[in-house]
Amino acid sequence: MTDSDLVARGDEKAFQQSALRILLALTLCIFAVSEIHYFFSPSGLAFLSINTAYLCLLIGLLYLCNKHPQTTAVLFLLTLITTSFLLLVLSNEFHAEKYALISLYSLPLITRLLFNFKASLAAMLVNLYPFYLITSDNLYRDQMDITPSFYFQLLTFVTLNIGLPLAVSRIIKTLENNTAHMQQLYKKLNDNYALYEEFFEHTGTPTLLCDQRGGILKANQLARNLLGDEKYPFSETRMIDWLSPLEGGGKLFWQSNTAECTLKNQENVHISVRRASLTQHGHYVLHLQNTTQLKAIQQELETSQQTNSRLAHFDLLTLLPNHRHFCRQVNEKITAQDNHLTGAMFIIRISQFKLLNKQYGKDNANKVILNFAKTLQAKLSNQAIVGRLRGVKFACFVPLSQAYLIQKNLSTLIHSVLPSQISVDGKRLNMDYQVGVAYYHTDGKTAEELLEHCEMALEYATNTDRFSYYNHHLENKLIEEHKLGLKLSTAIKNKQISIWLQPQVKPNGQICSFEALARWQNEGKFVPPTTFIKIAETLGLLPLLAENLVRELVDTLSEWHEEHIRTPIAFNLAGQELMNDAFFALLMTLIADNPWLGSMLELEITETSPVMTHPLIHKRLRSLSQYGYSIAIDDFGTGQASLGQLVDIPANILKIDRRFVSPLPGDQRHVDIVKSTIQLADSLGMTVIAEGIETKEQANLLAALGCHTLQGYYFAKPSPLSDWTSKDNAKAKELRMVY
Repeated sequence: MTDSDLVARGDEKAFQQSALRILLALTLCIFAVSEIHYFFSPSGLAFLSINTAYLCLLIGLLYLCNKHPQTTAVLFLLTLITTSFLLLVLSNEFHAEKYALISLYSLPLITRLLFNFKASLAAMLVNLYPFYLITSDNLYRDQMDITPSFYFQLLTFVTLNIGLPLAVSRIIKTLENNTAHMQQLYKKLNDNYALYEEFFEHTGTPTLLCDQRGGILKANQLARNLLGDEKYPFSETRMIDWLSPLEGGGKLFWQSNTAECTLKNQENVHISVRRASLTQHGHYVLHLQNTTQLKAIQQELETSQQTNSRLAHFDLLTLLPNHRHFCRQVNEKITAQDNHLTGAMFIIRISQFKLLNKQYGKDNANKVILNFAKTLQAKLSNQAIVGRLRGVKFACFVPLSQAYLIQKNLSTLIHSVLPSQISVDGKRLNMDYQVGVAYYHTDGKTAEELLEHCEMALEYATNTDRFSYYNHHLENKLIEEHKLGLKLSTAIKNKQISIWLQPQVKPNGQICSFEALARWQNEGKFVPPTTFIKIAETLGLLPLLAENLVRELVDTLSEWHEEHIRTPIAFNLAGQELMNDAFFALLMTLIADNPWLGSMLELEITETSPVMTHPLIHKRLRSLSQYGYSIAIDDFGTGQASLGQLVDIPANILKIDRRFVSPLPGDQRHVDIVKSTIQLADSLGMTVIAEGIETKEQANLLAALGCHTLQGYYFAKPSPLSDWTSKDNAKAKELRMVY
């Protein structure tokens, strides 16, 4: 049942209760008059007692109708019916019968007023019986006067018993329909009003509704909070009670599209008034905005124009000249002293700053930059110009004497001004740098040109060689590497990098495995692997290159597996490939689909790769080892954490780098190192492979020291993979590699 139905039901009950009170009150008045009449009539003692009883009953019903209207209505009808039937049956007086019939015939009308239409119909049917009694009795009394008496009775019966109740029911039904319709309209009006109230209250901006004279009709909560004083209702105030227009705003400022005002009780608070629309009722919708802070900012900007102009040329954190202003200062110095000025430009880049930022937070990282800038300025002469380019790059231009034109002396000078440690909140942090240097006159004649050449030199600064000097060959080299990188990218995407195999043999000379080597032939010439592998690593192409080569190797190994050629092939990884999720997933998928691949494809990890100390690499290598891959540590002994790698990497093969093999057998120190390495590997249950063997003496010595596998030009040079797979793998079968 809807809310409107409940309201209608409540109104109907209230109407019925009111009608009941009226009927009881009228009946009570009639019996009260009768009570007075019988009280003064000497012959009415018997009727007085009956009338008194009815009077008491009516008073009781009138009292009861407030709490139990339905029960009271039923008792009232029963009383009316009982009294009428008693008068009709027991009394012989004509007036008594007439009053009884009128009461009975009025019963449907009273029932409709107190109950509903169905109850009224029931009362109409009940009245058929008294109608029958009265008409039959009259017929019995006078046969000659049947027609006039009967028609009079019929007219009375139809009028009182049927006509009036139906007419009243129709009127009540119409009123109920009108009431329901009005309730729907009222509900819709309330919904629209609630929607308007919600929209007005939640516009997101302080909003007022005022008339043309500025009288405030309504204000949302934001407007009340903004104006700030609610001692008296807003509806009784005007706009001028709250706001004072600024100069030029006019008295009727609320009628303008925009107006700037101040609060009357707080003149330092500025309010912008914007008229949104003019409603159909001639009212104004006004949006307010607190512009105090904006005004303050504008005022600050106006009063600090010179300061802002200065800040446009300096770094906000260090207050050093920014890139543009640094170049301007250097060019001015060069122009002023061009004839006899010699100098050097160098860019300093703080190494591993992202790690510092992540470890100590952005605020502390900024403190590192600030302290470095202050220390650098303090250690340089007043003639030097220092600027911050961006991030962790700083530029310096230093006038030089002839002595410092020598690179060694200049490197010493630069190193002396770079702080080895920086103090941040009481903590001492070790600092590492990379420096790119260019000489004025020799490498460039403007600040912009010198900075560009310093950037080129910085590209070749490494963790081991932190100072890099610009030269023309370096620039040409960078250009050539850029062109070569474009060609390499195309070659990798087109799968033009080929696989060559170099045999690995047992001490008796029998081939037991291969190492896969990448070869790239560009314009008829082979590019050294060290060159194009480094470029691929810089360009992030190693994962794609490794994927192409691994898929080709797996295809070959699948053929060998079917031919029962059990000769493993080692594939070298630089570390960047294992950091790639897609390549790692490829390795896991390949061995899951081909379980035999674990004994046929070895993964060689270049121990010198800078990412090999990353925890993710160690985790993934452990997963690959658990799935069955053989892991080999390549170039052992040349990295920064060789022994640590043996702990972190689950390797079962150890490769001794060629730089330890080449001095053999003449250098006893290298003999002892190789011997100790082989003994260490044996104690860990690892297979040892020595690479770079070029003489018989080296091979014999390594075999005598216990090296399990030998590799080098002495045994065989690398050759294309096709040499071993052509003619149905004939060469592999000739070398008795089928077991």
